[in-house]
Amino acid sequence: MQATILCIKWGTKYSPDYVNRLASMTRRHLSLPHNFVCLTDDTSGLENGIETIPIPETSLEFCWTKLLIFSPQMPDIGSTVLYLDLDVVVTGSLDRLFTFSESTDFVGVPDWNRKWFPQFNSSVMRFTAGNHVRIYDDFVKAVTSGRLVKRREWDVCLQSCDKVVYRGNFRRYGGDQEWISRSAFRRGTIGDHAFPKSWVLSYKTHCRSGIPPDCRIVVFHGEPKPHEVSSPHIRDHWQ
Repeated sequence: MQATILCIKWGTKYSPDYVNRLASMTRRHLSLPHNFVCLTDDTSGLENGIETIPIPETSLEFCWTKLLIFSPQMPDIGSTVLYLDLDVVVTGSLDRLFTFSESTDFVGVPDWNRKWFPQFNSSVMRFTAGNHVRIYDDFVKAVTSGRLVKRREWDVCLQSCDKVVYRGNFRRYGGDQEWISRSAFRRGTIGDHAFPKSWVLSYKTHCRSGIPPDCRIVVFHGEPKPHEVSSPHIRDHWQ
Protein backbone atom coordinates (compact mmCIF):
# COMPACT_ATOMS: atom_id res chain seq x y z
CA MET A 1 0.00 0.00 0.00
CA GLN A 2 1.29 3.44 -0.96
CA ALA A 3 -0.44 5.81 1.45
CA THR A 4 -1.30 9.39 0.51
CA ILE A 5 -2.96 12.22 2.42
CA LEU A 6 -4.77 14.46 -0.06
CA CYS A 7 -6.33 17.90 0.44
CA ILE A 8 -7.62 20.70 -1.81
CA LYS A 9 -6.94 24.43 -1.55
CA TRP A 10 -9.00 26.31 -4.13
CA GLY A 11 -9.67 30.03 -4.09
CA THR A 12 -9.20 32.20 -1.01
CA LYS A 13 -11.54 30.66 1.56
CA TYR A 14 -8.62 29.04 3.41
CA SER A 15 -5.16 30.49 3.91
CA PRO A 16 -1.94 28.52 3.25
CA ASP A 17 -1.67 28.16 7.03
CA TYR A 18 -4.55 25.67 6.94
CA VAL A 19 -2.60 23.43 4.57
CA ASN A 20 0.59 23.76 6.58
CA ARG A 21 -1.14 22.91 9.85
CA LEU A 22 -2.90 19.92 8.31
CA ALA A 23 0.45 18.63 7.04
CA SER A 24 1.96 19.11 10.50
CA MET A 25 -0.90 17.28 12.23
CA THR A 26 -0.71 14.33 9.86
CA ARG A 27 3.06 14.05 10.33
CA ARG A 28 2.54 13.79 14.09
CA HIS A 29 -0.31 11.30 13.89
CA LEU A 30 0.57 9.00 10.99
CA SER A 31 3.44 6.56 11.43
CA LEU A 32 2.96 4.86 8.06
CA PRO A 33 5.22 6.04 5.22
CA HIS A 34 3.10 8.47 3.25
CA ASN A 35 2.95 11.45 0.90
CA PHE A 36 1.11 14.67 1.72
CA VAL A 37 -0.36 16.15 -1.45
CA CYS A 38 -2.29 19.39 -1.99
CA LEU A 39 -4.37 19.91 -5.12
CA THR A 40 -4.30 23.70 -5.51
CA ASP A 41 -4.52 26.72 -7.78
CA ASP A 42 -1.99 28.67 -5.69
CA THR A 43 1.14 27.21 -4.08
CA SER A 44 2.30 30.42 -2.41
CA GLY A 45 2.87 30.14 1.32
CA LEU A 46 2.95 26.33 1.41
CA GLU A 47 5.82 24.81 3.37
CA ASN A 48 8.59 22.69 1.87
CA GLY A 49 7.74 18.99 1.88
CA ILE A 50 4.16 19.52 0.76
CA GLU A 51 3.70 18.02 -2.69
CA THR A 52 1.46 20.10 -4.93
CA ILE A 53 -0.59 19.27 -7.99
CA PRO A 54 -2.12 22.08 -10.08
CA ILE A 55 -5.89 21.98 -10.29
CA PRO A 56 -6.79 20.93 -13.83
CA GLU A 57 -8.53 23.50 -15.98
CA THR A 58 -12.16 23.09 -15.05
CA SER A 59 -15.49 24.86 -14.96
CA LEU A 60 -16.29 23.32 -11.58
CA GLU A 61 -16.74 25.83 -8.77
CA PHE A 62 -17.15 25.90 -5.00
CA CYS A 63 -17.54 22.50 -3.37
CA TRP A 64 -17.83 20.80 -6.75
CA THR A 65 -14.06 21.14 -7.23
CA LYS A 66 -13.75 18.30 -4.71
CA LEU A 67 -14.97 15.91 -7.40
CA LEU A 68 -11.61 16.47 -9.11
CA ILE A 69 -10.00 14.03 -6.67
CA PHE A 70 -11.82 11.27 -8.59
CA SER A 71 -10.97 12.69 -12.00
CA PRO A 72 -9.10 10.59 -14.58
CA GLN A 73 -6.82 13.64 -14.92
CA MET A 74 -5.38 13.05 -11.45
CA PRO A 75 -1.77 11.88 -11.62
CA ASP A 76 -0.55 8.76 -9.80
CA ILE A 77 -0.24 9.87 -6.18
CA GLY A 78 -0.48 6.49 -4.45
CA SER A 79 -2.69 3.44 -4.28
CA THR A 80 -4.62 4.34 -1.11
CA VAL A 81 -5.76 7.93 -0.63
CA LEU A 82 -7.10 9.50 2.57
CA TYR A 83 -8.78 12.74 1.60
CA LEU A 84 -9.10 15.36 4.37
CA ASP A 85 -10.84 18.73 4.26
CA LEU A 86 -8.59 21.62 5.29
CA ASP A 87 -10.79 22.51 8.28
CA VAL A 88 -10.44 19.20 10.13
CA VAL A 89 -8.34 18.85 13.28
CA VAL A 90 -6.37 15.63 13.72
CA THR A 91 -6.41 14.50 17.35
CA GLY A 92 -5.27 10.85 17.24
CA SER A 93 -3.52 8.18 15.21
CA LEU A 94 -4.48 7.98 11.54
CA ASP A 95 -2.83 4.60 10.97
CA ARG A 96 -6.05 2.62 11.35
CA LEU A 97 -7.87 4.85 8.89
CA PHE A 98 -5.58 3.33 6.28
CA THR A 99 -5.64 -0.26 7.52
CA PHE A 100 -9.31 -0.49 8.56
CA SER A 101 -11.31 -2.74 6.20
CA GLU A 102 -8.48 -2.76 3.67
CA SER A 103 -10.46 -4.75 1.11
CA THR A 104 -13.08 -1.97 0.90
CA ASP A 105 -12.13 0.52 -1.80
CA PHE A 106 -14.18 3.41 -0.38
CA VAL A 107 -14.69 4.18 3.31
CA GLY A 108 -16.31 7.35 4.60
CA VAL A 109 -18.14 9.02 7.48
CA PRO A 110 -21.96 9.03 7.66
CA ASP A 111 -23.17 12.60 8.06
CA TRP A 112 -24.33 13.32 11.60
CA ASN A 113 -27.19 15.56 10.47
CA ARG A 114 -28.74 13.12 8.00
CA LYS A 115 -29.97 10.24 10.15
CA TRP A 116 -33.22 9.76 8.22
CA PHE A 117 -31.64 10.08 4.77
CA PRO A 118 -28.10 8.73 5.20
CA GLN A 119 -25.25 10.20 3.21
CA PHE A 120 -21.52 10.64 3.67
CA ASN A 121 -19.90 13.74 5.09
CA SER A 122 -17.15 14.26 2.52
CA SER A 123 -14.65 15.82 4.94
CA VAL A 124 -12.91 12.46 5.45
CA MET A 125 -12.83 9.77 2.75
CA ARG A 126 -10.48 6.89 2.04
CA PHE A 127 -10.53 5.41 -1.43
CA THR A 128 -8.49 3.36 -3.85
CA ALA A 129 -7.01 5.67 -6.46
CA GLY A 130 -8.56 5.27 -9.90
CA ASN A 131 -11.51 3.15 -8.76
CA HIS A 132 -14.17 5.88 -8.64
CA VAL A 133 -13.65 7.87 -11.82
CA ARG A 134 -17.35 7.68 -12.63
CA ILE A 135 -18.17 9.95 -9.65
CA TYR A 136 -16.45 12.74 -11.57
CA ASP A 137 -17.28 11.62 -15.11
CA ASP A 138 -21.00 11.17 -14.47
CA PHE A 139 -21.25 14.65 -12.96
CA VAL A 140 -19.45 16.34 -15.85
CA LYS A 141 -21.52 14.44 -18.42
CA ALA A 142 -24.75 15.33 -16.64
CA VAL A 143 -23.83 19.03 -16.47
CA THR A 144 -22.67 19.30 -20.08
CA SER A 145 -25.74 17.47 -21.35
CA GLY A 146 -28.09 19.74 -19.43
CA ARG A 147 -29.40 16.93 -17.24
CA LEU A 148 -28.05 18.80 -14.20
CA VAL A 149 -29.04 22.44 -13.83
CA LYS A 150 -28.52 25.22 -11.28
CA ARG A 151 -31.64 26.63 -9.71
CA ARG A 152 -30.91 30.22 -8.74
CA GLU A 153 -34.33 30.89 -7.24
CA TRP A 154 -32.99 29.09 -4.16
CA ASP A 155 -30.53 31.95 -3.46
CA VAL A 156 -32.28 33.29 -0.38
CA CYS A 157 -32.97 29.92 1.22
CA LEU A 158 -29.61 28.27 0.65
CA GLN A 159 -27.32 31.34 0.45
CA SER A 160 -25.16 29.31 -1.91
CA CYS A 161 -27.12 28.61 -5.06
CA ASP A 162 -24.01 27.75 -7.08
CA LYS A 163 -23.60 24.63 -4.94
CA VAL A 164 -27.11 23.42 -5.73
CA VAL A 165 -27.95 21.46 -8.84
CA TYR A 166 -30.99 19.47 -9.90
CA ARG A 167 -31.44 16.39 -12.03
CA GLY A 168 -34.79 17.03 -13.63
CA ASN A 169 -37.20 18.94 -11.39
CA PHE A 170 -37.02 16.91 -8.22
CA ARG A 171 -33.69 15.31 -7.31
CA ARG A 172 -31.66 18.01 -5.56
CA TYR A 173 -27.92 17.82 -4.92
CA GLY A 174 -27.06 20.47 -2.35
CA GLY A 175 -23.34 19.81 -2.52
CA ASP A 176 -20.54 17.44 -3.40
CA GLN A 177 -21.20 15.00 -0.57
CA GLU A 178 -24.74 14.34 -1.73
CA TRP A 179 -23.48 13.58 -5.22
CA ILE A 180 -20.63 11.38 -3.93
CA SER A 181 -22.97 9.48 -1.62
CA ARG A 182 -25.61 8.76 -4.24
CA SER A 183 -23.03 7.95 -6.93
CA ALA A 184 -20.90 5.61 -4.86
CA PHE A 185 -23.49 3.48 -3.03
CA ARG A 186 -27.15 2.84 -2.53
CA ARG A 187 -28.39 4.81 0.46
CA GLY A 188 -29.07 1.72 2.54
CA THR A 189 -25.51 0.44 2.20
CA ILE A 190 -23.63 3.56 3.31
CA GLY A 191 -23.14 2.10 6.78
CA ASP A 192 -21.28 -0.86 5.28
CA HIS A 193 -18.61 1.53 3.97
CA ALA A 194 -18.08 3.61 7.09
CA PHE A 195 -15.33 4.10 9.64
CA PRO A 196 -16.24 3.30 13.27
CA LYS A 197 -18.43 6.13 14.55
CA SER A 198 -16.06 7.11 17.37
CA TRP A 199 -13.10 7.82 15.08
CA VAL A 200 -14.36 10.89 13.20
CA LEU A 201 -16.58 13.31 15.10
CA SER A 202 -18.29 16.66 14.64
CA TYR A 203 -16.96 19.59 16.65
CA LYS A 204 -20.42 21.09 17.06
CA THR A 205 -22.13 17.83 17.98
CA HIS A 206 -19.48 15.96 19.97
CA CYS A 207 -16.39 18.01 20.83
CA ARG A 208 -17.27 21.46 22.16
CA SER A 209 -16.26 20.57 25.70
CA GLY A 210 -13.53 18.01 25.02
CA ILE A 211 -12.18 15.30 22.73
CA PRO A 212 -13.60 11.79 23.32
CA PRO A 213 -10.77 9.28 23.88
CA ASP A 214 -11.12 7.30 20.63
CA CYS A 215 -11.54 10.33 18.36
CA ARG A 216 -8.90 10.69 15.63
CA ILE A 217 -10.37 13.56 13.60
CA VAL A 218 -12.66 16.46 14.52
CA VAL A 219 -14.67 17.87 11.60
CA PHE A 220 -15.53 21.58 11.56
CA HIS A 221 -18.49 21.60 9.19
CA GLY A 222 -20.14 24.97 8.86
CA GLU A 223 -19.17 27.47 11.55
CA PRO A 224 -16.99 28.01 13.54
CA LYS A 225 -13.69 27.12 11.90
CA PRO A 226 -10.63 25.97 13.89
CA HIS A 227 -8.94 29.40 13.88
CA GLU A 228 -12.06 30.84 15.53
CA VAL A 229 -11.98 28.42 18.48
CA SER A 230 -9.86 29.28 21.52
CA SER A 231 -10.53 26.12 23.58
CA PRO A 232 -7.23 24.47 24.64
CA HIS A 233 -8.44 20.99 23.65
CA ILE A 234 -8.63 22.23 20.04
CA ARG A 235 -5.74 24.71 19.97
CA ASP A 236 -3.31 22.13 21.36
CA HIS A 237 -3.95 19.91 18.35
CA TRP A 238 -4.40 22.52 15.60
CA GLN A 239 -0.75 23.35 15.05
